[in-house]
Amino acid sequence: MTMAAVVGDQGKPAARRTVRAILLGALVVVGGALTAGAWVVASPTGGSPDDVLHQTSILCPEPVGHFCTILGYVDDGKTQPIVEVPARIEQTSCYAFQPATSAACLNEVPADAIGRSSMVNVGAYPGVYYRIMHVFASSDPSRLGAMDLMVRSANALIAALFFGVLGWLLPWSMKRLLVYVMLGFSVPLAVYFVTSINPTAWAIISVPAAWFAMTGLFATRSGGVPRWRRIVLAAVAVAASLLAAAARADAATYCFVAVLAVGAAHLPEMRPSRWRSNRLIWLTMILVSVIGIVGTFGGYQSAGLVGMAGSNPGDLRLLVYNIAEVPGLIAGFWTGQLGWLDAPMAPTTTVLSLAVGAGLLFGGLRRMSWTKAVAAAGVTILIVALPLFTLQMSSYTVGLGIQPRYLAPLILILAAVLISRRQKDGAPRLSLVQTALAWVFLVASQSWALHEIIRRYVSGVDGPALDLNKQVEWWRAGLPSPMAVWLIGSLGFACLALLFFIVRGRRSVGSRSSARDVSDE
Repeated sequence: MTMAAVVGDQGKPAARRTVRAILLGALVVVGGALTAGAWVVASPTGGSPDDVLHQTSILCPEPVGHFCTILGYVDDGKTQPIVEVPARIEQTSCYAFQPATSAACLNEVPADAIGRSSMVNVGAYPGVYYRIMHVFASSDPSRLGAMDLMVRSANALIAALFFGVLGWLLPWSMKRLLVYVMLGFSVPLAVYFVTSINPTAWAIISVPAAWFAMTGLFATRSGGVPRWRRIVLAAVAVAASLLAAAARADAATYCFVAVLAVGAAHLPEMRPSRWRSNRLIWLTMILVSVIGIVGTFGGYQSAGLVGMAGSNPGDLRLLVYNIAEVPGLIAGFWTGQLGWLDAPMAPTTTVLSLAVGAGLLFGGLRRMSWTKAVAAAGVTILIVALPLFTLQMSSYTVGLGIQPRYLAPLILILAAVLISRRQKDGAPRLSLVQTALAWVFLVASQSWALHEIIRRYVSGVDGPALDLNKQVEWWRAGLPSPMAVWLIGSLGFACLALLFFIVRGRRSVGSRSSARDVSDE
């Protein structure tokens, strides 16, 4: 046998692997696009929490008078302006908080009708998010729906860019961790808000992205990684913190928490004597911390984290009640209602998605070190203590003031910390059976969540239980039928979730990364 024949025989498997990788990658990209597209169109204009405020603020960002005509002020004051907006923004209240009412009542107001609203941001939220999204705004009120769809699509694209870049830059076992966290904990709350116009979308994207980028800097210190990759990882961490500070004050605070969690998990490596070799890491963590601290005071919305308006913050009975109920608030990450808290999720969604999340978390507990325990304990204490303190100081009970979505970025950080390996630089592989079950559970969970959110607005929750085309009271013009969108979104997520199988692979034997991957499986 000639040398050329040997090389040719060896080249064929490599070529097949390359083709297979390209096909799988294309399948995942198409799947992600179909999933995001289905969720983007599944709910009507104004369908997510506080959309009246967010839509008005996108149309009229600060300084409000520069972008919109101020018609007056609430209560003759000079703080909360009244501006002209498309009448359909205010009409959202016709179905909000009324689960049995479809979104068809939006059509009772002409698309080009003008209304008035005082629900506009004047410092409660950082204004950068609204200024950026204002590029999609139009003076034509009939373009409100188009603006809504473009903002949702932009948020989905931002998520794809951040996590796509991280997936490209991170070492192999951290790619696995990225998939386990961001896909395994995506249903139903994360996927819903990332494809909404709510600034919470940027919080859910940015905080875990900052954690992964900073952790990736530690995981790529050992050599064999081009310096430019580490510089780009540092840039991603800083960009993610800027994104957080632009959207929500609490998201900026959580970026600082991400710095503390990363630092705690890598405490031995953070000794001052290693400053020179870790200077890129130190510089990145300092920049993210500064941005997080400054961003915390970027809007008085951050006062909601402290809530000093309570009449009796020393009420012991209130504290005991909230301690007993706060686990339900945290579990709302999986079991909570979507929309204006008026779109309940079926047990098929909540049970299966919670099973995947709990399974990943408990699996992570098998591999514990003292630094990992410190980082996980710190984030856990904050997840529990922050809502308890806020509720106590506001004299609220669980269910008022604090929603599960506010805690979502911290839950994602905790998941990343707990699932990490002993070396804190990635995740051990799930078995093939575990991977298959996670895929089945997530695909079924996402499919039913999408079905329920479409049903909520097409016919109300009292509409037909399965056939979404049977009683169509509201739907976007020019789109495939509700059932078709549901099937497309379900198929798309099934393709996207194939990432669970892809990341089970190991690097080629003999490579630096493969040796580390094998060591903690």
